Amino acid sequence: MSFKNFKKTDLITVCLHWGLVITLAVSLLTGFRIAADSPDAVWTRALSSILIQGNVILWHVWAALALAFIMLAYIVFLVRARLHRRVALHANARRNLVKGDRQRKLRAVNVIIYWISFIMLGVSVITGLILYMAPGLLPYLQVTQIHLILGWAVLGYVVLHVAAQLALGGFGHLVKIINPRNIYGTAAVTSLTVAGVAVAGIYVVDQTTMQSLTVTKTKTPPTIDGKSNDPAWSDAPAVEIATARGMNAPDGQTVTARMIHDGEMLYTLFEWTDPTRSQKHLPLKKTKDGWRVVQHQFDIQDEDTYYEDKFGVMFAPSAELAGAGTSHLGPKPIGNKPSPKGGRGLHYTTDGSIVDVWHWKSVRTGSFNQIDDNYFGPPMEVNPKKSRYTGGYTQDPKEGGGYKMNWEKFSTGVIQPTHLPKDPAMIEKFQVSLQPRETDNFAYAMDINDMVPYSPQADTYPVGTIMPSVLIKGPHEGDRGEVFAEAEWKDGKWTLEAKRKMDTQSKYDFTLQPDVPVYMWVAVFNHTQTRHSQHLHPVELRME
Repeated sequence: MSFKNFKKTDLITVCLHWGLVITLAVSLLTGFRIAADSPDAVWTRALSSILIQGNVILWHVWAALALAFIMLAYIVFLVRARLHRRVALHANARRNLVKGDRQRKLRAVNVIIYWISFIMLGVSVITGLILYMAPGLLPYLQVTQIHLILGWAVLGYVVLHVAAQLALGGFGHLVKIINPRNIYGTAAVTSLTVAGVAVAGIYVVDQTTMQSLTVTKTKTPPTIDGKSNDPAWSDAPAVEIATARGMNAPDGQTVTARMIHDGEMLYTLFEWTDPTRSQKHLPLKKTKDGWRVVQHQFDIQDEDTYYEDKFGVMFAPSAELAGAGTSHLGPKPIGNKPSPKGGRGLHYTTDGSIVDVWHWKSVRTGSFNQIDDNYFGPPMEVNPKKSRYTGGYTQDPKEGGGYKMNWEKFSTGVIQPTHLPKDPAMIEKFQVSLQPRETDNFAYAMDINDMVPYSPQADTYPVGTIMPSVLIKGPHEGDRGEVFAEAEWKDGKWTLEAKRKMDTQSKYDFTLQPDVPVYMWVAVFNHTQTRHSQHLHPVELRME
């Protein structure tokens, strides 16, 4: 079809228009994928089959940067080419809206529609910046809701915009956006140059304003006892990291981090508020049919009620990996691998790198004063012996110790415990309320040496009996047990102290040394299995 007899518009407007269309499409498809991960999502989850999967958080951020470039370029172009009257709400436009003929009214309406889009995009940028740069600045849920509503509003605007263009000039008026003419060349070059420089500046500012934490050297190492009152900590620099989106703490939890070293050992201190000490980790309860696991959604790896408090720290060689570089959302982010249970996504790296992950579990590893030493790496091969595929997330090798769950095979129905207490009196203290949001005074775990193999003859416990499901074997031995830690919950706050060799000689662990950047990212698990809090900006560690 030839368009030579149709209306034309300037080339730069055509390019910016379609750049905007593509950018908004990516923004919406990635933004809705992020929104679909919420447990309360309905409409966005209904779109799951057509939404983008993979590293959508980073793509969403890059799309926002592209959107900033397009908006700046168009503003500069209108000013430089003296075409700002295209969108000006001057007195004549307002008068035409009331007293003008049909065509003039349509032009005035079209200008108003443009301004609706400018306002929507502007507020979207502002709310997006708050979520990205300062998640603790305003109530997170409200800001997120505004950002999501604006996403849906953009879809409505597209329909309104096309309808207005058709009403204004019919099909011929509509197709001018694909029928360019090469005018305003100087203004176009100027606008692209200015916008490019501005966006590059935004990127540089974004990178240079990253929080940093200086790891100072101490002559008197702290005692690792879960308290922050050692003199070594009082002189150590601190950084406050605002995290958000965590289950059971939707408006976020701020983590205060400190690190010091003595040349041989690295010492870390993390503190965060938590109104309850949650230690009811998937307890077992005797019913008339047998033992059952007390849980809500553990079967899809999404338990948010009967789960222990946890804390995660990630150390990566690049800021991108330490941010959202290992997070791949969607029901099947790796096409030739199994789907993640619950359909939320997987952690893995795409460049073959290893990201060191510390995973403190208040019941399972807190019981023997360790942090579980894990890592994110490339997607693993499928292990048919494991019921859950975890992408590139797994544990460092170990030689013994650890913990196990007290069942032969998990089921939402009746399960078969592997062990029973040697002495029934050992579980008397666990016969208390199972209200999940009450503060617990002890960990729901037992030493495996205090247990005997299960037998029907020994299972004489009455209906209603509560028994822990976590069986402790002892500290992890080997690479997985490199991080010694102790934690204390007091007055609504967790304090977690840890230490580890500066260089463990393990390919799975990060090594902190001068002039080699390491980036840290933290997450709070408020009695939730996988829905931890998060932040997009990592913290750069600087060794003194």
